[in-house]
Amino acid sequence: MVTKQLSELEQEVMNEVWELDSCTVRDVVNIFTKTKGYAYTTIATILERLHEKGLLKKDTSAFTVAFTPKITQVEYSKKIASSLFDKFFGTFGDAAIASFAQSIAELPKHKKETLLKLLLNHDKNK
Repeated sequence: MVTKQLSELEQEVMNEVWELDSCTVRDVVNIFTKTKGYAYTTIATILERLHEKGLLKKDTSAFTVAFTPKITQVEYSKKIASSLFDKFFGTFGDAAIASFAQSIAELPKHKKETLLKLLLNHDKNK
Protein backbone atom coordinates (compact mmCIF):
# COMPACT_ATOMS: atom_id res chain seq x y z
CA MET A 1 0.00 0.00 0.00
CA VAL A 2 1.40 3.35 -1.00
CA THR A 3 1.81 5.92 1.75
CA LYS A 4 3.09 8.76 -0.41
CA GLN A 5 0.87 11.77 -0.69
CA LEU A 6 -1.29 11.91 -3.77
CA SER A 7 -1.16 14.66 -6.36
CA GLU A 8 -3.87 17.28 -6.05
CA LEU A 9 -5.94 15.73 -8.85
CA GLU A 10 -5.43 12.18 -7.54
CA GLN A 11 -6.63 13.37 -4.12
CA GLU A 12 -9.69 15.07 -5.63
CA VAL A 13 -10.60 11.92 -7.57
CA MET A 14 -9.98 9.69 -4.54
CA ASN A 15 -12.25 11.93 -2.44
CA GLU A 16 -15.03 11.44 -4.99
CA VAL A 17 -14.52 7.67 -5.03
CA TRP A 18 -14.77 7.61 -1.23
CA GLU A 19 -17.93 9.68 -1.47
CA LEU A 20 -19.50 7.44 -4.13
CA ASP A 21 -18.15 4.17 -2.65
CA SER A 22 -18.36 2.51 -6.07
CA CYS A 23 -18.07 4.26 -9.40
CA THR A 24 -17.20 4.09 -13.06
CA VAL A 25 -14.97 6.49 -14.95
CA ARG A 26 -18.12 8.13 -16.32
CA ASP A 27 -19.47 8.73 -12.78
CA VAL A 28 -16.35 10.66 -11.84
CA VAL A 29 -16.18 12.47 -15.19
CA ASN A 30 -19.76 13.66 -14.68
CA ILE A 31 -18.83 15.15 -11.31
CA PHE A 32 -15.72 16.90 -12.62
CA THR A 33 -17.39 18.11 -15.83
CA LYS A 34 -19.57 20.39 -13.71
CA THR A 35 -16.62 22.08 -12.02
CA LYS A 36 -13.29 21.34 -13.70
CA GLY A 37 -13.96 20.07 -17.22
CA TYR A 38 -11.36 17.28 -17.20
CA ALA A 39 -11.36 14.92 -20.17
CA TYR A 40 -12.63 11.35 -19.83
CA THR A 41 -9.13 10.02 -20.56
CA THR A 42 -7.61 12.15 -17.78
CA ILE A 43 -10.01 10.75 -15.18
CA ALA A 44 -9.56 7.21 -16.53
CA THR A 45 -5.79 7.59 -16.20
CA ILE A 46 -6.06 8.91 -12.63
CA LEU A 47 -8.37 6.06 -11.59
CA GLU A 48 -5.96 3.55 -13.12
CA ARG A 49 -3.05 5.14 -11.25
CA LEU A 50 -4.97 4.95 -7.98
CA HIS A 51 -5.65 1.28 -8.72
CA GLU A 52 -1.95 0.65 -9.46
CA LYS A 53 -1.03 2.40 -6.19
CA GLY A 54 -3.26 -0.04 -4.32
CA LEU A 55 -5.93 2.42 -3.26
CA LEU A 56 -8.72 1.14 -5.51
CA LYS A 57 -10.17 -2.23 -6.45
CA LYS A 58 -11.01 -2.61 -10.12
CA ASP A 59 -13.95 -4.82 -11.07
CA THR A 60 -14.02 -5.77 -14.75
CA SER A 61 -16.66 -8.48 -14.47
CA ALA A 62 -19.50 -6.26 -15.71
CA PHE A 63 -19.91 -4.41 -19.00
CA THR A 64 -18.30 -1.32 -17.46
CA VAL A 65 -15.28 -1.14 -15.15
CA ALA A 66 -16.15 -0.28 -11.56
CA PHE A 67 -13.77 1.12 -8.97
CA THR A 68 -14.17 0.83 -5.20
CA PRO A 69 -11.88 1.97 -2.40
CA LYS A 70 -9.53 -0.63 -0.91
CA ILE A 71 -8.96 1.59 2.11
CA THR A 72 -11.18 4.05 3.96
CA GLN A 73 -10.45 7.74 4.02
CA VAL A 74 -9.70 7.53 7.76
CA GLU A 75 -7.27 4.61 7.29
CA TYR A 76 -5.51 6.45 4.49
CA SER A 77 -5.21 9.67 6.47
CA LYS A 78 -3.73 7.73 9.41
CA LYS A 79 -1.11 6.15 7.15
CA ILE A 80 -0.19 9.49 5.59
CA ALA A 81 -0.03 11.26 8.94
CA SER A 82 2.12 8.50 10.41
CA SER A 83 4.47 8.59 7.44
CA LEU A 84 4.76 12.39 7.54
CA PHE A 85 5.36 12.46 11.29
CA ASP A 86 7.97 9.70 11.10
CA LYS A 87 9.85 11.58 8.40
CA PHE A 88 9.45 14.98 10.08
CA PHE A 89 10.51 13.87 13.55
CA GLY A 90 13.20 11.56 12.17
CA THR A 91 14.75 14.34 10.14
CA PHE A 92 14.47 17.25 12.57
CA GLY A 93 14.35 15.56 16.01
CA ASP A 94 13.79 17.93 18.93
CA ALA A 95 13.42 20.93 16.62
CA ALA A 96 10.44 19.15 15.03
CA ILE A 97 8.83 18.62 18.44
CA ALA A 98 9.25 22.29 19.32
CA SER A 99 7.89 23.36 15.94
CA PHE A 100 4.92 21.01 16.25
CA ALA A 101 4.13 22.31 19.76
CA GLN A 102 4.27 25.88 18.49
CA SER A 103 1.95 24.99 15.60
CA ILE A 104 -0.57 23.52 18.06
CA ALA A 105 -0.54 26.76 20.02
CA GLU A 106 -1.51 28.65 16.86
CA LEU A 107 -4.53 26.45 16.05
CA PRO A 108 -8.07 27.75 16.62
CA LYS A 109 -9.24 26.88 20.14
CA HIS A 110 -11.70 24.12 19.11
CA LYS A 111 -9.12 22.36 16.91
CA LYS A 112 -6.47 22.61 19.62
CA GLU A 113 -8.87 21.10 22.17
CA THR A 114 -9.76 18.25 19.78
CA LEU A 115 -6.11 17.48 19.07
CA LEU A 116 -5.16 17.55 22.75
CA LYS A 117 -8.07 15.22 23.61
CA LEU A 118 -6.92 12.79 20.91
CA LEU A 119 -3.36 12.87 22.24
CA LEU A 120 -4.54 12.26 25.81
CA ASN A 121 -6.84 9.41 24.73
CA HIS A 122 -4.01 7.87 22.71
CA ASP A 123 -1.77 7.84 25.82
CA LYS A 124 -4.55 6.22 27.89
CA ASN A 125 -5.03 3.45 25.31
CA LYS A 126 -1.40 2.32 25.51
